[in-house]
Amino acid sequence: MHPVLLVYRGRPIFTYTVLYTVAIISGIFFIVLRAKREGLDPWEVFAAALFTTAVAKIGAQLYSVLLMLIRHPLYNLSHPQRLWNVFKTGGAFHGALIFGVGFAVLYLRHQFKEEWLKVLDVAFWAIPWIQTVGRLGCFSAGCCFGRPTHMPWGMVFPHLGIFRHPMAGVKIHPTQLYEAVLNFLNFLLLSRLWKRREFDGQITAYYLINYGLIRYFVEFYRGDAGRGGYIFKTSSPYLSMSLPQLMSIIMIISGILLLRWGRNKLRGEK
Repeated sequence: MHPVLLVYRGRPIFTYTVLYTVAIISGIFFIVLRAKREGLDPWEVFAAALFTTAVAKIGAQLYSVLLMLIRHPLYNLSHPQRLWNVFKTGGAFHGALIFGVGFAVLYLRHQFKEEWLKVLDVAFWAIPWIQTVGRLGCFSAGCCFGRPTHMPWGMVFPHLGIFRHPMAGVKIHPTQLYEAVLNFLNFLLLSRLWKRREFDGQITAYYLINYGLIRYFVEFYRGDAGRGGYIFKTSSPYLSMSLPQLMSIIMIISGILLLRWGRNKLRGEK
């Protein structure tokens, strides 16, 4: 955990902010590069990536605020500063996905016509890379942390004099690193699958399935209370279901349906 990268003129430059920015810029660069190789207009794709990123960012923040209101409506409405503090954070990924994909589908279908699914594939190919770097930012900030563990790879997040970690002094699962590694593997897998893809939308489908599985299982080891709450909760995390796990199941089902649609369409064309 290293929340502050450096101090410039008395102001802290947060590692999370730097890595989050690097993730977005490098991700958009990869998207534009891949789009150019696929014969798509790179400037049009660049504009689409910028617009979608902005919508996804706001969506992630609004989703986080909505989750707070659902969990404790009266208390949070009477303390609006809490809602504002949450809105100023990076927000929740599933919120970014819902708002970002919703906007992207409408925008891409209008702007790219019959090639809109190819553009969506290009974007979802790069998203695991963005998530990889983003989760390293989470690790540096100490957010999105895991529950206590006695495993030898468990980590202790110290009190560094600026922020006191909620689990300071307790060995916990480094869930940020779990996701960073798994997302990077997903990026490599999708890169390999790109060379073998048979129809537009296939990479998007595989991303939805792969990340749905990643997030579903990593959730068993998450310990932060602000990640979305539970659909039902028992004394065992393995017999409980969090809201992100429900969203992951929806992602997996959506990916499977998209694969079936693409393959049926491919057979029909043959």
